[in-house]
Amino acid sequence: MHQLQAPSPYSYQRRKTSDSDEHAAALGKWDQIYDQLSPGSFEGKVVDIWFEGLQIFRETTNRSVSQAGTTWKGSYVVGIPVHMKGTGLFAKQVLTRDSILTFHSDKDFTLTTPENFDVVALAIPQNMLIEALQPRSNDELGKLFPSSPSVLVTPPGQLDELRNCLLSIFDPSNFEPGLLAYPQVQKAMSSAIIGHLAEVLGSASAAPMPSRSFKGRCQVVREATDYALARTTEPITVGDLCAKLNISRRMLNYCFLEVLNTNPVQYLRTLRLNGVRRELREAAGSAQAIRDVACKWGFWHLSRFAAEYRALFGELPSDTQRGQRA
Repeated sequence: MHQLQAPSPYSYQRRKTSDSDEHAAALGKWDQIYDQLSPGSFEGKVVDIWFEGLQIFRETTNRSVSQAGTTWKGSYVVGIPVHMKGTGLFAKQVLTRDSILTFHSDKDFTLTTPENFDVVALAIPQNMLIEALQPRSNDELGKLFPSSPSVLVTPPGQLDELRNCLLSIFDPSNFEPGLLAYPQVQKAMSSAIIGHLAEVLGSASAAPMPSRSFKGRCQVVREATDYALARTTEPITVGDLCAKLNISRRMLNYCFLEVLNTNPVQYLRTLRLNGVRRELREAAGSAQAIRDVACKWGFWHLSRFAAEYRALFGELPSDTQRGQRA
């Protein structure tokens, strides 16, 4: 007779989210900030699985969001889009469904996603992956683990096996989470995932770099948003950004349109509205508190502010404060 092994620890969590901040906090051991960029009520889903030191997750968002943050120390992350409406922007590089994003926990990441973004991802301890891949040289190691957040591409069809392997874990008709209690299941699943990942990384190459002008405009947008977000108590105007970056309004507008498909006025307003929303979720429930928070973020026309807030988030500021949907 075969002796049964003791159950192995694992974690399986499934959450639906109705707010970009709630969504950012749903992923275990990550430190992230999400700003909602496109208008309408937010709907998201996160399935987060841990076993044998691996984190495998799938997240979907119906609205375009700007993400920034870090993951848990010593990990290497590979993300594979499942579905996306248009293209995304990862670390100043264009992200498509046929590409993958990679980064190490030593580096912060930035990601701007389109609407209806669905991604599966794997965070794996780097030492575990190195042991499995056994790179023969530092050059090969550098190829497997780029020094900065990167977008990679693979030969046609190469990515499908890894994507399908990961997706099968999230398909209730094919996989029952309780099976992860069996150490044999964990070991077999880990081996299959790492095997597919090794093939993908071994055949992957850097995605074609964007034009020099696109990279330059990405840099302008990054500097502009960093400057604005660092000064939330003194709302920044387009004129302030132009003076700080020493560029014309027309050039600043070109940069935002090409990189984020919006203009700087709208983008800065959206960031400020996200800031208001975060504070309202924690503020005492009073109309005075709403007015004070709005003014703090530079909104002085309160009826227009309420209309813009509702257009972006699908609810009034008072609804956010009460934790209720409009």
